[in-house]
Amino acid sequence: MSNEQLDRMLSAYLDGELTQQDAQRVRLYLEESEDARRQFTELQKIQAATSSLSFGPPPDDRIDELERAVSVRTPRNLGWGLLAGGVVTLTLLVIVKFLTLPDVPLVVKGLAGAIGVGLTLLLGSVARQRWLELPFDRYRGVKR
Repeated sequence: MSNEQLDRMLSAYLDGELTQQDAQRVRLYLEESEDARRQFTELQKIQAATSSLSFGPPPDDRIDELERAVSVRTPRNLGWGLLAGGVVTLTLLVIVKFLTLPDVPLVVKGLAGAIGVGLTLLLGSVARQRWLELPFDRYRGVKR
């Protein structure tokens, strides 16, 4: 194990998170390296200084403010939008490709097209209804 890897393990060693074998390696490394001992001593001082700090829970309005600041919802909504758009586009491409195959009888093409269009209309109507009801959702502001 390299010295860089052992340096990264010092914090885990200080917190008692290493296996017995890895802890033994770090102890031997600390005995051999003055720099490692100095770094470990600094970590101990930092741990001692921060362990006496106490943080109370933030008020509920502060949590809401932090959530808006972090903007968790924007990437999530964008991801869902891209996923839905991709699925709809891929479905339409498959339908068009299937309908342009020369060896498939016209009746089968018509049935497959009807199923595809029907599913697309159903999905679109449910998504539209949900979109229109979203501002009036009485459970929208309820915390989980």
